[in-house]
Amino acid sequence: MKKLSLAILLALSGLMAVAQTDPKQGGEWEKKLFNSEYALPILIEAAIGNAAELENADAAKLMAQEERKIIRKNFYSNFALNSAYQYGTWEQFGIAGEPVNSFNAFDSPLQARYTMGFTMALPLGQLLSRHNLIKKQDLAIAQVEGTRKLAERQVRQQVITLYQNMVLAKSQLELQQQAYQSAVVTNKLAEKQFKSGDILIDAMSTVQQAHTSTAAALRTAKINYETTLMMMEERIGMRLIDLIKSK
Repeated sequence: MKKLSLAILLALSGLMAVAQTDPKQGGEWEKKLFNSEYALPILIEAAIGNAAELENADAAKLMAQEERKIIRKNFYSNFALNSAYQYGTWEQFGIAGEPVNSFNAFDSPLQARYTMGFTMALPLGQLLSRHNLIKKQDLAIAQVEGTRKLAERQVRQQVITLYQNMVLAKSQLELQQQAYQSAVVTNKLAEKQFKSGDILIDAMSTVQQAHTSTAAALRTAKINYETTLMMMEERIGMRLIDLIKSK
């Protein structure tokens, strides 16, 4: 009879615990957070904007583009514009263009002379390989763009995995909260029955052990849930409540 009474007590206490479960679940922002169709696109967008690997890919692309510009401009490094300015004495010529019979530098007037010239030295190998170097750099830019797309895809996958872990952790926490509430009610009722002599010490010990186990499991579930939230916040670079309320 005592065992039957204890079984009925456990069943009733479980129903009471379910009835006492708080249906609010953290507020309006948390309801939006756990609506995957609403929250996932927002979380992915925030994570992409906060991803350091994507910033590195963008910087690498800019570097590759600048390198392409340098390669194109290297072609003009083989051309040179030369100029010179000289000031001194020069051999003089007569009126009819005939040179003076004797030339004395000390008798000649001082004159200035300015010369300008254009030179080009273009190695044939450089000329023939210029197109290949530019094409090679174009491929390097395309490779960086592909790397960025791959990194963005990995960020999306990470956010989806973190989100699913967060949903699972929340469900586990809710189940452990219900189990703990049930264990608390059961423990209190069992104490009354034990004092009145309706159950023996062995039954009371079993109830207390269940209460202790559910308390430890609830603590573990809370830590696990908080950890998944913090990991998501680290990925997106801001608090979840701030992100959801800003949308």
